[in-house]
Amino acid sequence: MSILLTDAWYWLCISMAIFLLTAFIMGRQSRYFYTMDVVPRQFSITDLQLPSCQKELVNLIKGIYTMPAANRQQTLRALRGQLWVDFLFMPAAYGSIFLVCMKVASKMNPAGTLLFSILAWLQLLCWLCDIVENIYLLQKISPNVSESTKTVHRAYQLLEIIKWGFSLLATVCGLSALLFFWVTGNFAVSSLHYLLIIVGEIVVFIALQKLPTREPSPAT
Repeated sequence: MSILLTDAWYWLCISMAIFLLTAFIMGRQSRYFYTMDVVPRQFSITDLQLPSCQKELVNLIKGIYTMPAANRQQTLRALRGQLWVDFLFMPAAYGSIFLVCMKVASKMNPAGTLLFSILAWLQLLCWLCDIVENIYLLQKISPNVSESTKTVHRAYQLLEIIKWGFSLLATVCGLSALLFFWVTGNFAVSSLHYLLIIVGEIVVFIALQKLPTREPSPAT
């Protein structure tokens, strides 16, 4: 662990690069997400992750299978592909949050060190919840999809609360603390070089969003 913390900035640059690359791929895939809801409409992965009830998730998936064959296959291929790419996205995303929190923890007093260490290790729980979520959704994507029981649906909602709650809390706290330390000069100037690398990665990511892509086939 000491070796990991010593090279934390280096590993953070790598994990951020993977995070942004997989996010780019997943963003391209999401352009092909369509379901039939009286008329064809686009949906996002969060519609599957955060359904208000069992029926909403089932209706969305059934709507995919009522699309014309070409559109259906396009959506299913993109949706399953995104869920599989997400398995690469997860370690990069939660790993980046982990590294930020552990780096901040090394600069804190004992209470702060404990707090940020807990936030860092909680990312393993978030990662586990995300894995279970993806497996659940991959099993649900079927023409014969049926509603889950209330107990299963509540458990699924709890997974989402844990995943989003702890990851967002750690991200906000970690980035806020990093900014504070940089502003007050509590990080070595050399660490700013890594910050510039990460900013460069983000700039490349934004530039890639401007690349043309094949438009989804219109639903008929």
